Amino acid sequence: MSGAEIQAFAIQVLPAAVVVFVIALVGNLLSFSSRFVNALVTAILFAAVYGGIYYAITTGMVSGDFPQLSQQQWIQMIAMSAIIVFVIDLVANMISFNSRVVSALVTAIVFVVVFGLAVYASGTLPQMPTAT
Repeated sequence: MSGAEIQAFAIQVLPAAVVVFVIALVGNLLSFSSRFVNALVTAILFAAVYGGIYYAITTGMVSGDFPQLSQQQWIQMIAMSAIIVFVIDLVANMISFNSRVVSALVTAIVFVVVFGLAVYASGTLPQMPTAT
């Protein structure tokens, strides 16, 4: 990967990881009693935040050229994302569950690896504009 591709990759993946870190930290603050409950709370919080962000972007910030999802497609997308975050957080909790912050950080790192591989494998790296 070239420097521009790495920059585009980081622009796409790192903000999502920051959002997951914050959500995992809030989930850890709300429920740090067990790994499973913690992952479940984090996934529910993620679904609410991700659904809200997606809804706000598609209804208010993009032009009519953006393809609209049906309600069923939207719910399926949010549910699949929440399931993925649940599994990622559960795995991260298995790796490190001694501190709320460290647990959230490990969740974000595991998310970066999984999401980064998915973005890279799908070939959906954004193209950086070139100066003309």
